[in-house]
Amino acid sequence: MLPASTLKTPHRSRRSLLAIVMLAALLPTGSASAQSSGTKASRLKRSLVLEVLIQPSPIYRVRAQEWGRELQELGYAPRFREPVAGEKMRIEQQLKDGRDVLLVVGGLTKEGALTLGTKTYAVADIKELGRFLEDLQTHGPGGAPAGNPRWGLTEEQFQSFVKLVSEPVQGEVALGSAAAAVSSLELPQSLTVVFAEAAFQASLQPRPSSAPESLNVSGLTKGTALALVLAQYGMGYRPIPGRDDRYSVEIVPGDEGSNLWPTGWKTAESTADVVPAWLKSIPFDVEDADVASIAQAVADKLELPLVVSSQSIQRDCQPLEDLVYSRSGKLSPFAILRGLADKFELSFDVRADEAGKLFLWATSSRDAASFNRRFAHIRPPK
Repeated sequence: MLPASTLKTPHRSRRSLLAIVMLAALLPTGSASAQSSGTKASRLKRSLVLEVLIQPSPIYRVRAQEWGRELQELGYAPRFREPVAGEKMRIEQQLKDGRDVLLVVGGLTKEGALTLGTKTYAVADIKELGRFLEDLQTHGPGGAPAGNPRWGLTEEQFQSFVKLVSEPVQGEVALGSAAAAVSSLELPQSLTVVFAEAAFQASLQPRPSSAPESLNVSGLTKGTALALVLAQYGMGYRPIPGRDDRYSVEIVPGDEGSNLWPTGWKTAESTADVVPAWLKSIPFDVEDADVASIAQAVADKLELPLVVSSQSIQRDCQPLEDLVYSRSGKLSPFAILRGLADKFELSFDVRADEAGKLFLWATSSRDAASFNRRFAHIRPPK
């Protein structure tokens, strides 16, 4: 663990154009591109084809006419038809003549409500329905990444993205500005980096005083390494599907409670199974030792790299170097780390990257609780 160093933040009166030029200069030719963006920028609306399944009876025809008028007011031209044998309602993205087209096949209930996907609308809910259709056109079948447990990715897209970011990182990452650190990860060329507006200016500033000079993520996958690096700046990312197996990562301010790509995953098996030394007692005798040194010694014993979430720890408690701890006896690494966690509102968790490589993640108990609520039962992607 390298000592944290303090840098003065330059004056914030830079013009936006100069900031964009500076960011572009940080990104070498051939690497993943980066750009400033609002949260909805770079997301062109898809064409939407709306079909509504009805039964062959007069009441359905009457309801269809009513819904047709309402949907035309919203700018849509629905097609009402009878279903073919075995046909189900669905929402799926298609590629037609080189364009993204969203096919939405819904159905009318006998009460006259319109069902699309998992949602059902009455005619009185037309404004809410309009927002739903607009959201589909903007984000695709999965919905908005910010509020979606799978960030709007289908299973196929999720696995494709995981494969894309599973290449290992070579060497440590210098933590200058967030923009420079992200660029140094050399993400795949088919991955576009988009800094949301709220993160863009912050991405050009020097690292926070809480962050170390560099982060050792060597050997970890680029997907997990990107999450670990951004966490040092109080940021994270969400994947956004594009066309032809291309993806963007939207970088936004946030932490483990912000529905971001996780800083590692729960191990596929219990920690004791994947780390044999986890529950084995060892002599332990420290007096007023700093927690950073203790955590590093335990990580060395476990033969795992230690990565510290400096930003969240600084926010919720104190830097590990400033905390001292005394204890003696025969204790397992689990018991040692649990004692530190309980005393200082910390968390030490063995996590895995997208390829299953293990590391020890130190963060605040608040962030750990948010992670567990979201990912406790989710194992590394295959």
